[in-house]
Amino acid sequence: MSANRESVTIPIFPCRSIDEQLEFYQALGFELTYRQAKPNLYACVRHRIVELHFFVWKQLDPSNSYSMCYVHVRDVDAVHKEFCENLKNAYGKVPSRGFPRITKPNNLVEDRRFNLIDPAGNRLLIGQKHASAAPVQTEQTVMAQPSRFANAFETAYRLAYAKDEPAEAAKVLDLVFSKAEEASASLRYKAYVLRADIAASMDEINHALVLMQEAEQLSLSGQEREEVVEATKRLLELKGAFGHGHS
Repeated sequence: MSANRESVTIPIFPCRSIDEQLEFYQALGFELTYRQAKPNLYACVRHRIVELHFFVWKQLDPSNSYSMCYVHVRDVDAVHKEFCENLKNAYGKVPSRGFPRITKPNNLVEDRRFNLIDPAGNRLLIGQKHASAAPVQTEQTVMAQPSRFANAFETAYRLAYAKDEPAEAAKVLDLVFSKAEEASASLRYKAYVLRADIAASMDEINHALVLMQEAEQLSLSGQEREEVVEATKRLLELKGAFGHGHS
C-alpha cells in the first residue's frame, strides 16, 4: 500500500438485499457512506482497510458467487480480531459456516490471510505479505517430500485455507490417507489436523474428533515437534472449541 499511489480501486459487488448487506458490514465495523433508492438500489460502505459498493441482483445465488477481491493490510491478525469481536457483539457468535462467514488466519506461501464471505457470497481475501523476501516455511510447504501424499496435502491446504473449499479439500486428502504410512510422522500429523479442521468446518464433529486422536497418537521427535508448531496450535484450538471433555 504505497503512499504515492494516485488511484484507488473500489470493488462493486452484487447482493440480493441492500439491507442484508448493510446490516452485516455495519456489524463488522464498516461505516455507511452513501445509500441510493432510485433509480436503482445502491449503497457504499467504508472501513480503514477498504471501501465497497453494492448493487442489487435479486437472482443472485451466494453459493455460486465468483465475486472477490484481495485486500492487503499491514496487520492481518489485528483486522481479524477486530472483525470477530464485532461479529460476536452483534450476533452473539462468530459465523464460520454458510453465509456470511469468516475463516481463521492461515499462513500460505505468499502471505498470511483469512477469508471474509458476506451474505451475498462475495469474498474478501484479506492478507498480509510476509515480512521476509525469503521463502517462508509454512504448514503448506512440504519441500523435501514430493510424494503423492505431500502433493495432496499441499493441494488440500490451499483448497481449505486459500480458496475456502473444504469439501474439495476433504476429497483430496481422503484419497491418499491409505498411503499415509509412506509419509513422515510430521507430515501425517499436519494432514490429520488439517483434515480434522476441515471436518469441523463441515459440522462433522465425530469425524474431527477421530482425526484429532489419530494426530495425538503419533510419536514425534523433538525436531518433528518443531515442524508442526502451527498444526499443534490449530489442534489445541479445535480441542478448545469442542471442550476439554473431548481431549
